[in-house]
Amino acid sequence: MNTLNEHVEHAMGSDYFSAARVAEDLHRFLDRSGAQCMKLGEEARKASRLFLVGSGGSLANLQSAKYVIDGLSTIPCDVVPSYELVWRRPLSLDEHSLVVLNSWSGETEDTLAALRSAKAAGARTVALVRKASSTLGRESDVTVEYESSALYEVPLAGLIMLASGLAGGGPRAEEAAALVDSLKQLPPILRTVVDGEATRAEALAREFLYSNHMYVLAAGPLSPLAWKVAMSVLMENVRIAATFCDASEFRHGPAEALERVRPDMMFLVGTDDSRDVTLRTLEFCKSNGAHVIVYDALEFGAGVHPMLTPIVMNSLTQWFVVYSAIMRGILDLDHRVFMGHNVLGANGAKWP
Repeated sequence: MNTLNEHVEHAMGSDYFSAARVAEDLHRFLDRSGAQCMKLGEEARKASRLFLVGSGGSLANLQSAKYVIDGLSTIPCDVVPSYELVWRRPLSLDEHSLVVLNSWSGETEDTLAALRSAKAAGARTVALVRKASSTLGRESDVTVEYESSALYEVPLAGLIMLASGLAGGGPRAEEAAALVDSLKQLPPILRTVVDGEATRAEALAREFLYSNHMYVLAAGPLSPLAWKVAMSVLMENVRIAATFCDASEFRHGPAEALERVRPDMMFLVGTDDSRDVTLRTLEFCKSNGAHVIVYDALEFGAGVHPMLTPIVMNSLTQWFVVYSAIMRGILDLDHRVFMGHNVLGANGAKWP
C-alpha cells in the first residue's frame, strides 16, 4: 500500500496540481508569449468594447483580469459567461469589439458557441488555450497558446500583459509598467512559496478532514479566486459542498447564520484596500465559533504586487486540496466522475 507521501509525489505529475510546475511554466510563458499579449493589448486600444468570455474555472481568470483592466484602461470591459454572450445578444457586440475567450481544453461547448456568436457579429476574437490545435484555437482570429496545466495562473498572466498594452500612453501607464515588472519577478517567489507549504497543508487537511461544507471568502482582487476555489476546486476535486461569499458582503445577511451555525471557512486575505474589511469579517467569524483556514498575502513579502496575490495564493490552496483529496481516498486528481463523460453536454462537446 502506498504511503501518503507516495500519493502526494504521484500527484505532483497530475494536471490539477499545477503548483508543482507553475514557476517554470509562468517563466516560459512570459518569455515566449508575453510580448504577443502586450501587442494584443496595444491593438485593442482601438476597440469600442472588450468582452472576456469563458465558463467554469476559466471564468475566474477573467474576473481577476477585469479587476486589473478596469484599473488601467478606460475601454469598457465586460466579463460574460460563455452561453450568456449568446443568449443576451448585446447590441454593443459588433465589428468594433474584441472578444477574448478563455478555455483550457479549447473544446468547451459553451465557449465554442460564444466564439461562433461573436464571429457572426463581426467581432475580432482571441483565444487563450492550452493548445492552438484545439477547436477554439483553430477557429479564433488570434490564438495565444500557453501549453501549461496552470489554467488559472498562466492565462491570467497573459491577460495582465494584455492589460498593460491597453494602458500604454494612458494616465496609468507607469502603474502598468510596475505591474509587469512585478509579474516578471514572480516565478522565483512562487517556487519559494510552493516549496514551503507542504507541511502546513498536510496539517490543515487533517484538521478539516471531516468537513463536508466549506465557505470560501475573500474580497478585492482575491474574490474571483475564492469563487474558483469554492465552485470549481473544493466541489470538483475534494467533492464536498462549498459556498463562495465576498468578504465585504458577509455582513449583508450571511452573518446572521452564525447565530446557529459554526461553519468551516477559508479566508483569502489580500494586501490591497480590501484587506481591512476582510480581516474584520474574519475576526467576527472566529469570535462567533467559525472554524477557519487563513491564507494571508502579507506573508508573500513586499515583492508581490497586490494585483498578483491571486496567482501566488492559488498554489497554496492547491496544496490543501491535494492533501484533502488524497486523505479522502481520491487518489487520481485528474479523474472526473461526471465531467468529460458527456454529462450535461450536447453537440459532441469533448469537455464540459
